[in-house]
Amino acid sequence: MIPYAKRSFARLLITLLIASSVLASAAPHPVHAAYQAPENIRVAFFLNLSSFKSITPVATLQSSGGLNLSWNESANSLPLATAPAGQAVRFGMDGYRALLAETEDYSAAIAVLKKVQASSNAAFVTQLSKSGRTVYQVSEGAYASASEASAALTKWTKAGVASGVQSSTAARIAGPLALEAGPYASLAEAQAAADQFGGAGLDAFAALKPQNGALSYIVRVGQEKDAASAAALQQSAMAAAGGANVRIPGVNEPYVTLRNDMTYNGSAKVAVPLYAIPVGGGAVLRADPAGEGGIQLIERSKRTYRGSMEISVLNQALAVVNDVNLEQYLYSVVGTEVGSGWPLEAQKAQAVAARTYALSVGTRYQIAHVVDTTLIQAYYGISSENANSTAGVNETAGQVMTIGGKPISAVFSSNAGGVTADTKSEIWGGDNSFLASNVTSPDEGPQKSKLDWYYVALPSGQVGYIRSDLVSDSGQTHVSGAKYLKVSGEGTAVRSRPQVVSTIEPIARVGAGTLVVELDKVPEYTVYSWTEAPMTSEQLLTALNKRAKTPINAPLVTLEVSKRGPSGRVTEVKANGTVVDVGVPDNLRGAFGGLMSTLFSIEETGRYTIINGDGAKREVPERSGTLQAIGSDGQVRSIQDPNLFIMDGNGSLRAATTSPSFVISGKGNGHGGGMSQWGARGLAEQGYDYQYILQYYYKNVTIEKDA
Repeated sequence: MIPYAKRSFARLLITLLIASSVLASAAPHPVHAAYQAPENIRVAFFLNLSSFKSITPVATLQSSGGLNLSWNESANSLPLATAPAGQAVRFGMDGYRALLAETEDYSAAIAVLKKVQASSNAAFVTQLSKSGRTVYQVSEGAYASASEASAALTKWTKAGVASGVQSSTAARIAGPLALEAGPYASLAEAQAAADQFGGAGLDAFAALKPQNGALSYIVRVGQEKDAASAAALQQSAMAAAGGANVRIPGVNEPYVTLRNDMTYNGSAKVAVPLYAIPVGGGAVLRADPAGEGGIQLIERSKRTYRGSMEISVLNQALAVVNDVNLEQYLYSVVGTEVGSGWPLEAQKAQAVAARTYALSVGTRYQIAHVVDTTLIQAYYGISSENANSTAGVNETAGQVMTIGGKPISAVFSSNAGGVTADTKSEIWGGDNSFLASNVTSPDEGPQKSKLDWYYVALPSGQVGYIRSDLVSDSGQTHVSGAKYLKVSGEGTAVRSRPQVVSTIEPIARVGAGTLVVELDKVPEYTVYSWTEAPMTSEQLLTALNKRAKTPINAPLVTLEVSKRGPSGRVTEVKANGTVVDVGVPDNLRGAFGGLMSTLFSIEETGRYTIINGDGAKREVPERSGTLQAIGSDGQVRSIQDPNLFIMDGNGSLRAATTSPSFVISGKGNGHGGGMSQWGARGLAEQGYDYQYILQYYYKNVTIEKDA
């Protein structure tokens, strides 16, 4: 008998021999280092790029716990200032502006501001001290050149926005060129020096600039449009400074000017600090929350975000970027992208897909990895977070889908309409073999518990949609064989599409007991199944010609689907018999004015075949001319009404029009590639876990936790 210790050793030896045998006989596997995700991600709100153009003249930040402001220079962070809890701080561009008025009358300045704000979001009132008095300068613009500011000045002057205001200076172009005085030991000393220059009638502002690894306080004197006018100030500026050093700084020297901005609080007459960064760039400012609260960005729908805000100038426009922990970023993304009540496994699938997609894009936007819109994925800040989405992120922390050690471009869409797109032919082309193509997706969730709608003809000849609970079967039949439905409520709305939209007026209202003819029965408008309101020839022609590479000649007479891909999505349409080239098939969504998906069909209500008494056919609208019909009395009458009703080849009543009109209906919302969010919910409700869901929609991927 083998003693216990020897038996254990023997078992271990046998186990090792078996393991080595299996490893020796296994096929070789590619080896790669574990993927390592960055701790933070940079999200752009405002950038001036061809790939993402989101422009603002000013960014206003505040935090419930206060803000710490700093200047980022290479690897150094230089303390700049602090803002108390709840106090706003503004950031803008020290560029060219149209200076419209300078007045001691604050109410008059605000009146001019409001006139300009009616058509511009770049209007400012700046408080400064001049000639011993407090004055308010009203300006418009954050322009990159003097010529742009000059054009704006001409426009506002002609509009008379400052007429009647007692201005102490003529309207002019204010620019970023200035003299420099200092340095000073503190902000208070710099402000006192600025007031001294102002006492001589000069525009002067305290400012900061980096020198020898620290920030120095200086004063910038003048707001000039060119170097010559700035140089002309030097003698008077030196005299005002009592012979102190006043120099002409180099055009590339970085600085930030501090202005007292009166715009944000308006009639409250409370100044807010505004830090103006040179139009040519060079300064990178950062705001960090001083307490537990996030940072509210007023110009982004007043949303509040975790992390820090970085403000700079890129391509002569203000740039605002959120530097935030990757997992915290996902709290908001997942909370924005899917419903808070969705199953946890769907939340987890969304978290991994969103994390993977964000990491796959790299630094696509120069100074940012991603943007906050659905161009990448929706990111709406702390208010979009919820306990369920946060749990989905935390329980998959660091998990990424990779192929060959690299994150895949894990695109997803809202609803695939029951089947995902074929990635080769129906979306963008290219190699997207890791996306599951043409697979069934359980997307019908949005339709559950929704009522159907009836498409009906009214006694007036109008057609529209009435919700099914507002009508009942009258028991009567139209001469065509169609049912008469009886309206049950007074003032029942008839809609242009099968959906209640409070901002869209009904096309008609009908009284209780009214009989309407049933033409069709359709699902309620959702992201799973939808029918758009009828579009005229003119509306569609305008939409298509915005995207068509070759313009379509008016009028638009016919519009038809000419090719579909494997999943049934439209890959080609013809207008007036000619293919409409809009580039890749997914561009058709935008070309049709913003369709939810390309899984659609087109009903041409103005297209039909008429057979006369002797069997001759007339194709409408290919042959023009007046339509005529023989009434029950044998009289021939011209059809004047835009709507008419005809029997189709199956003997069913069909609503048609005497001129070209188009009804587009379809399924799904989004491009249909990768994971369907509603499909993920459907699979989770069937009991599948997040890993199964991900591997259902993404093929040949490894779900790995970053190193």
